[in-house]
Amino acid sequence: MGKQMEDYIQETSSVMVRNIEQRKELTKPLISWLLKEGIRQGKTLVIVASGSSYHAAQCALAFMEKYMKSPVRLITPFAFTYYEELKENNLYLFVSQSGSSTNVVEAIERYQRAGYHAMAVLGKPGSAIAELSDSYVEYGAGEERVGYVTKGMSTLTCFFMLVSLELSTEDIEKEVYEKAVRELTCACENHHRVYLQAKEFCLANKETLLTMKHAFFIGCGANMGTVKEGSLKLSELVHIPTASFETEEFIHGPDLQLTPDYTLFFVSSGDPAGKRTEEICGAAREITENSFLIKADLREENGTDEIVSPLYLSAFFQYLAYWTAKNRNITTEHPLYIKFEERIHCKTSDYEEDLPF
Repeated sequence: MGKQMEDYIQETSSVMVRNIEQRKELTKPLISWLLKEGIRQGKTLVIVASGSSYHAAQCALAFMEKYMKSPVRLITPFAFTYYEELKENNLYLFVSQSGSSTNVVEAIERYQRAGYHAMAVLGKPGSAIAELSDSYVEYGAGEERVGYVTKGMSTLTCFFMLVSLELSTEDIEKEVYEKAVRELTCACENHHRVYLQAKEFCLANKETLLTMKHAFFIGCGANMGTVKEGSLKLSELVHIPTASFETEEFIHGPDLQLTPDYTLFFVSSGDPAGKRTEEICGAAREITENSFLIKADLREENGTDEIVSPLYLSAFFQYLAYWTAKNRNITTEHPLYIKFEERIHCKTSDYEEDLPF
């Protein structure tokens, strides 16, 4: 029997810690490319990614902006293919955890037709995108055969953070660098602790999770990527309507539909902005008692800066989605989905995956 989704969640913390220990070797190929292409000459790094890969980059964005001396932008492959105006001042980085995403294939092909060389960041060598791209780097996720990526998503976030930190070594003091490494390590170790807390949460709230009909995910700051990933994971595994919102945007319209049937997950980054999230969570309990607060631990002895908190808060939603789907016995899509999939493909023909449980 192959690994289940939970096995990969369990592995994530140790894999990220190992990658931090091996950060210079792990990040060297991409950093060498970035330097060769002129990242220090004011060019903009444009990360082209979809789904969990996009969310991973979004989780890392605040950290990257702090340590990199160049701007960073995120764009989906679809937007790149149909709308992006290619500019010489942009460094495009194509990301695919599976190496088989057809939208990334199309984006790379468009870039190559324009006369450029495509650099990809992949979780899987020997994939269609590995063969298509002009060059690629692996980001240290290791094997993950379940399509609903968890280990791959978190390790990709960590990789982007490490790349930006290693790029900054000439610009920051040694003490600042070492503190950042400690914070990253602490955050990655916290991933396993949050996973264990998520297991306790699911058992304690079994009835709610097994009957929820709609789920909203609300957060802010670096954890916008966290709530978007939580929304995605629950929708693709549990097959219920979900949505994600920035804290204040949630109370400017989406809140009007709330009834006691809704389940809400609020993510507080533990910083001053996160306090607003906590206030809104408290108010939401006047409508639905199923309003849950997931808060970053920023205590000095256990915590980390808000910008690295997505590295461990994501574990909560990874396990939540897995546990809920497994215990609701959701093993397949609606029968009509087969017809949909026959007409529309999001993965190349070489793609293979295992069931999550």
